[in-house]
Amino acid sequence: MIRYSFAFADGSRASFQVDELTPAAQPLRCSEGLPAWMDLDAHRCQHCPLPCGKCTVCPAIEAVFPTIQSFDQRVSSDTCDLTVEQNDVTHQAHTSIQNAVRSLIGLQLALSACPTMSKLRPMARFHVPLSDGDQTLFRVFGMHMLRQYLRQAKGEAPDWSLADLQALYADIHDVNRQLADRIRAASHKDAAVNGLVILDAFAHEVEYNIETNLEQLAPYFATSEVSGNG
Repeated sequence: MIRYSFAFADGSRASFQVDELTPAAQPLRCSEGLPAWMDLDAHRCQHCPLPCGKCTVCPAIEAVFPTIQSFDQRVSSDTCDLTVEQNDVTHQAHTSIQNAVRSLIGLQLALSACPTMSKLRPMARFHVPLSDGDQTLFRVFGMHMLRQYLRQAKGEAPDWSLADLQALYADIHDVNRQLADRIRAASHKDAAVNGLVILDAFAHEVEYNIETNLEQLAPYFATSEVSGNG
């Protein structure tokens, strides 16, 4: 279980508990009686494989809805004290609200029933709160390579060229864009949507690094290739 606790300058607090072992298969919720922007067919992603016209909630927006509600009146540039309790490890940081929300939303989306975002589920199991760009890239590419190794072990064709990963992140960018439209329809301030904007910037970094043959991560391996020490 992962617990995000926020302490704000005005003395108020908020906390969210996320189960990183949430089952992958989750039933879709009926959207009747809920805001129109939560319906799956509103701001629908072009590549979404879920059936149309079923009056169901978008599983991605459902996963982050409690966060959106809580941060509806928060300004992204304001700061907070964040504590993340992750099993036996506690992380603490004083950071902008948008950065803290970015970390929480990223975790919630990876554990959602969204067919696209759920492909990042292994990263949620090994969540790194407030991970920076390089940490995120390392974890994304590490996850992909391990997935390909396991595919090859089962006799399936692996994707060592990163083509599948590039296609996945193009889809993730589409999800982020549609989510941002939903969040703008729901929020009065910008903390939640700007947190998503930062997440999408990380997604663009993944695509850029595929195009440049992992140029951003290559320097970290220069010394290890020479010395053989880790």
